[in-house]
Amino acid sequence: MTVPSLQKKGFAIAVINALSSHICVLDQSGRIIAVNLAWQNFGAENSHRRESDIGSNYLSICKNSSGAGSEEAEEFAAGVRAILDGGTSLFQKEYPCHSPTASRWFLGRVTPLDFSEGGAVISHENITARRLLENELERLAATDPLTGLPNRRYFFNIANVEFEKVRRFDAQASIIMIDVDAFKAVNDTHGHAGGDEVLRSTSRRCREMMRQSDVLARFGGEEFVVLLPHTTAEAAVVVAELLRRTIYESPVQVGKNQIYVTASFGVSEILSDDVSIDAGLARADKALYEAKRSGRNCVR
Repeated sequence: MTVPSLQKKGFAIAVINALSSHICVLDQSGRIIAVNLAWQNFGAENSHRRESDIGSNYLSICKNSSGAGSEEAEEFAAGVRAILDGGTSLFQKEYPCHSPTASRWFLGRVTPLDFSEGGAVISHENITARRLLENELERLAATDPLTGLPNRRYFFNIANVEFEKVRRFDAQASIIMIDVDAFKAVNDTHGHAGGDEVLRSTSRRCREMMRQSDVLARFGGEEFVVLLPHTTAEAAVVVAELLRRTIYESPVQVGKNQIYVTASFGVSEILSDDVSIDAGLARADKALYEAKRSGRNCVR
């Protein structure tokens, strides 16, 4: 193959048509001068006027975007302008581009066109599989595998945000610590499978009583914690008593056996002069200890 043949436009188009990414080439003014088949096919499959029209100005199309995705379009246009102006050598952004039937994410990249007249090359790569995997890994990292509840790590992430609201804006929030009573005896009598079912059942019962804004998490072992935004200590005591009664009145079925379960509760309100969320947790834990000393199956 001769060097002149490599310089022919037909060869260049054949090269970009072989790529699965959506490719668009701009001149120095932002006008579209070439696109590949993947770019054209995406527009046809999604039934909208894609930036695949040769001669259209990509920057103008981004500027005129409205509705969902308009902010991403503005940010992407700014990145394209920076490339065309020589302000940077690479711009890239991950963005959602969901269809009516599926969630989709793309990675858009813009690089300068190494050509005497300037310009830029835009590519959009479908990264949906990677994003779904990342989202699932994030979910697993924040979830207790036995109960399906948020785990301790997730709880602290949310609780620290709520603590800042209390500290800075004088909002109200409370914490409930929950400990399943005599859990070791449950394990000794019914085995670990029975103990696991008690924990799953307890988490389900409590979750059914929660508001959408509340956070119920497994704190460790047989201990659970509840974060109640916009809730005073007095109101949290009412919630805790409702949870206590629900657990007490809902025996757990394990095989042919019914296990009657109780739990103890410690309540604390998060205070604006607390040093950290740990202070509120320490008070709730102390109240829980008092509930245990008072005979269990009670709220303190």
